[in-house]
Amino acid sequence: MPDENPQPAKVSPRRRGWFLPTVAILFLLLALAAGWLMFFDSQPMFLPATLLRAYPLHVLLLSLLALVVLGFALRRHRWPAATAAGLAVALSAATGLVPMAAAGDTAAAAGVQVRLGEYLANAASANFGKPDPARTVRYATPGGHGLDMDIWPSEDANSRKAVLLIHGGGWSGGNRGMTPEWNRLLTRQGFTVFDIEYRMAGDVPPGTAWQATVSDSKCALAWITANAAKYRIDPDRISVFGQSAGGHLALMTAYTSGTDAFKPSCDLPEGRIRSAVDFYGPYDLIAFATGPDGTDAGRSILNTVLGGSAAEQTERYRTFSPSSYVRAGLPPTLILQGERDFLVPQSQSRLLDEALGKAGVPHRAHFLPYTDHAFDVGWGSYQTQLARSAVTDFLAERG
Repeated sequence: MPDENPQPAKVSPRRRGWFLPTVAILFLLLALAAGWLMFFDSQPMFLPATLLRAYPLHVLLLSLLALVVLGFALRRHRWPAATAAGLAVALSAATGLVPMAAAGDTAAAAGVQVRLGEYLANAASANFGKPDPARTVRYATPGGHGLDMDIWPSEDANSRKAVLLIHGGGWSGGNRGMTPEWNRLLTRQGFTVFDIEYRMAGDVPPGTAWQATVSDSKCALAWITANAAKYRIDPDRISVFGQSAGGHLALMTAYTSGTDAFKPSCDLPEGRIRSAVDFYGPYDLIAFATGPDGTDAGRSILNTVLGGSAAEQTERYRTFSPSSYVRAGLPPTLILQGERDFLVPQSQSRLLDEALGKAGVPHRAHFLPYTDHAFDVGWGSYQTQLARSAVTDFLAERG
């Protein structure tokens, strides 16, 4: 006979799913990686860190996804997953919001308004380009090496102001036209832009690039001065602008005027600089090479350009340093420097800021928090928005 009181079948405990904990841990690891890159990584020009520091709000997408996982984990009482997801939310939100708040505070202190809409509209825009043959003019052929510049006419036909723009690249790379958004901005502000190239390491015998780079930059200035009437500019209203190695060359072009240290590499009278804009350029190369915040990457670049170490070529390092020419009467100078720049450490710009103050040279300096080398490639970032305002205001007054 069938059992009238059957025993209920034993139900095995439901297996706990693996999906939520796995996703929560993955998001936590990503949040830890983003936080490390933002706050602790010190590799020079490490692309993931550079991009993150330019656009930290993108990390909030991770916060949003982790928040969804946190909600599911709490509903299902999956406490380990909830803990991991909650930590991921907190860490990624801090990584995204703390730098933005710091950049906003810095902009407010400088009297600059930064806009989220501008950040979002240009988040995919890179200030990076190449030469424009339609604008190209040859300005010199030192040692038989042809040197060109791209000329961007001012959008204001009545303006007679000009900017000599010098590209960066460690005195061994880069090209004219490399940062076209600056050219477009400056032409809208009434400046004719002369975006130049110069001989670099590899174009000249080893150990001589340090001389060629400055002499070619000064030759370009001399050529612009000699052709001022043709391009409808005032030879007394030429400013110089450069980034990284170009920032260094901008300072050298402005600060060695009237000295015997460097002469133009072409047979033209030396020109005059009205004002200088330096973006994260080296200032004291001996301190750069031997200081506690120097890097192997920086020392390697200097060794190539100067033909040896600071100990081996001390006089070259000194002669190639803008610090050797600081004195009263120099052109007004604008300094922009990131505080998370581990290729050209911020100490270089702080030394320049201090020296110009002691010499009584009119200048402004902006030190940008959580900001990497070459930050202005990210055209919509808060740091670049501040820099754009700083440059236009400075040149409106001093250009």
